[in-house]
Amino acid sequence: MVAGSSPARGATNSKTQCQQHWVFLCLAGADLLSRLSQSAFIRLQQRGELELLCVQHPLFSADLLLQGAQLLRFAPAGDSNWLWLSEQAAYLQGQSVRGGIPVCWPWFGNAAMNPPAVQAHLTDSNAAPAHGFARARRWALSHWYEAADRVELTLMLEDNRHPLWQANLQPQLRLIFSAYALQLELTTRNQGSETATFSQALHTYFPTADINATRVQGLHDCRYIDTLEQWQEKTQTGAVAFHGETDRIYYPSQPIQLHSPQRRLTLQTEGSRSAVVWNPWINKSLTLSQFAADAWQRMFCVETANAAADAVTLAPGAEHRLVLRLSQD
Repeated sequence: MVAGSSPARGATNSKTQCQQHWVFLCLAGADLLSRLSQSAFIRLQQRGELELLCVQHPLFSADLLLQGAQLLRFAPAGDSNWLWLSEQAAYLQGQSVRGGIPVCWPWFGNAAMNPPAVQAHLTDSNAAPAHGFARARRWALSHWYEAADRVELTLMLEDNRHPLWQANLQPQLRLIFSAYALQLELTTRNQGSETATFSQALHTYFPTADINATRVQGLHDCRYIDTLEQWQEKTQTGAVAFHGETDRIYYPSQPIQLHSPQRRLTLQTEGSRSAVVWNPWINKSLTLSQFAADAWQRMFCVETANAAADAVTLAPGAEHRLVLRLSQD
């Protein structure tokens, strides 16, 4: 058993000291990277312009970008990647990579379509980049742990400020890899002196050999918002199948099953009452960056979210934890 962490200060009831603790963890990331030579399973590599944590464990493997804390690959031993990664992915500083699990934070999607309480923290919703700013910024490794059955990585956003964003929120992402399961925990703490509201998503891309044979189950009788139909509220009947461009915000009450030709996965969540199901189909694919014209046939997204009416409001000093857990049926 090997563990690495920054020399964290002890717990305290003081809000100021608590804020300093989070910042201290974040600033220790560079030191932890230098200590990865002690790890039996984790190595720091370069892919294009970006740094990558590569995990090679006897039971599984994974690739994680420090930019955006974006997981690109997770595969149990003898299996292929559970995540879809674009063949045209570009590894450039300041640009999110197409595929894996981008972290959309502290707003989801088009900022101007977010609830008023989220937009209240933006000086110009129309000028704000889609899906927030965390996915295009560097995160620091603040803790790592490894054992015979799992590896855990914890990262924190190095700079939580943005010219258009006024709230003082700090995110932390914990990833837990094991032989047959993957878990992500995105925790956000309100470090400011005022109540703050934000939206977010773990924007998971999944691979499929045939989008026409792919089904998302567990959403029968769920309410959803169809963003392609003037944000009308509808009710799902049966499993979700893909017959055209799909962009829906569901409000599920049970685990979701993902059935594609190559595998079946169960998606369980905590701290989320919304799930976004997305496929760009033919026409929109032609407008997307890092995306082949026919890639819509080989991918779909089911995003663990706090979107629309599910946005999160935090009092000063409070925190929220969003959890995604994938396991193979």
